[in-house]
Amino acid sequence: MGLFDIFTKKKINTLFPTIPMSSQIAIERGIVTWQGADQRSFVDDGYVANDIVYSIIKLITDKAKIAPFHVYKVVDEKAAKKYKSLAAQKDINLKELETLHKKAYELYTGDQRLNELLKYPNEEDCWSDLVEQWCGFKLITGNSFIYGKLIEAGNNQGKPYELFALPSQFMAIIANINVFPPTRAGYQLYYGQMWSFDTREILHDKYFNPQWGVTGGQLYGQSPLRAAAKNLTRSNEAKTAAVASFQNGGPAGVLFMNDERFDPTSGQAQAQALKTAVSQKGGSANFNSIAVSGYKVDWKQIGLSPVELNIIESEKWDLKALCNIYGVPSQLLNDSDSKTYNNQREGEKALTLRCAIPLLNALTENLNRKLHTDWGYKGTNLYVDYDISVYGELEANKSEQTDWLDKAWWISPKQKLDIMNIEVPDYIPTEELEKLYIPTGLQTIDQFQPLTIPDNLNS
Repeated sequence: MGLFDIFTKKKINTLFPTIPMSSQIAIERGIVTWQGADQRSFVDDGYVANDIVYSIIKLITDKAKIAPFHVYKVVDEKAAKKYKSLAAQKDINLKELETLHKKAYELYTGDQRLNELLKYPNEEDCWSDLVEQWCGFKLITGNSFIYGKLIEAGNNQGKPYELFALPSQFMAIIANINVFPPTRAGYQLYYGQMWSFDTREILHDKYFNPQWGVTGGQLYGQSPLRAAAKNLTRSNEAKTAAVASFQNGGPAGVLFMNDERFDPTSGQAQAQALKTAVSQKGGSANFNSIAVSGYKVDWKQIGLSPVELNIIESEKWDLKALCNIYGVPSQLLNDSDSKTYNNQREGEKALTLRCAIPLLNALTENLNRKLHTDWGYKGTNLYVDYDISVYGELEANKSEQTDWLDKAWWISPKQKLDIMNIEVPDYIPTEELEKLYIPTGLQTIDQFQPLTIPDNLNS
């Protein structure tokens, strides 16, 4: 399927006849705000050309796309709000979240079309592919544009039957600047030719952008790479300089005779002999061996190595800086100098909490907002959500949890098993597990009796 086969082949003035393309009328009724040059550079010079940016974004998207999505029915609004609030925190109690989720939602299979959409959003992608594209475009450009092909008639009119992630570096927002604040009047895709979409068809997910402008530039999200533009440029230039140094560096220096006895005119034979002696000492077998000359010689360096140019060191700092921009622990990208987290599991947990879950929360909220406004599910209590339980690194440390529960005598064994997510054994009576077992040998300080030494032992 071709890229533009996903569109309905509608040219620009068929969807937006009230927004002509002449500049004069566009200023009066609406204006196209276009950031294509910057957005394209974030893709071309960032994700495509820079190995650090590529690795960071792939690390995040690989983590985000493993979470399965399901259709749920909201059964407890209060519990649902509390669940959303707790899921947005940076220190998650997975057991508490799972319990709250079961209280707030129940799995819903009544809408086969919506459930099928969460498996295969279009003929080319599975849902995890769409999540990867959705999150990837947002991480690179600050924006994700999801195109929903809507059913045009029948009982399911207005509901999406296919979803596509559009290339955000080629997207433009048509802004109505005659109202305050400026609002979206439509969307356009510039790629080979111009394709137009109305606001109902496009779901726009974006990062916060504080740069307001009279043309509605704030309607776009700010790319994290905009804040890291200098680091990105330095990283790319450092790699270019290193390659140039290897390819065009030439000889590292000049070895020459520095002896009054040496006659440049008649001493070519001695110079050639010196060159031969030095070249014969190359290779691993001659490591640390010494070449001997009967003349006094000298050496002048004429080039700088990548180490001397501080290229390698600057690349290490670029890795740390770009990781900081995205909130990724740099140790997950083989940064041996940064061991902020004690082990790999803690690093993976930080990646999930700081990077993947915020993206998934925003995706979920924007998808549900669109479903309940423009995509045919207004007035229903259906809710699309991801299964957070797949992130095993969010579970409490079993060793620490066991030590703590062993001392918590005020918690019954049955509750302890529930906390540890262990099934209750059938061979133990339930009433025994619900009792509190108080440790023996403990007493209050006023009950403490000091040891009395007999008089005959004091003498």
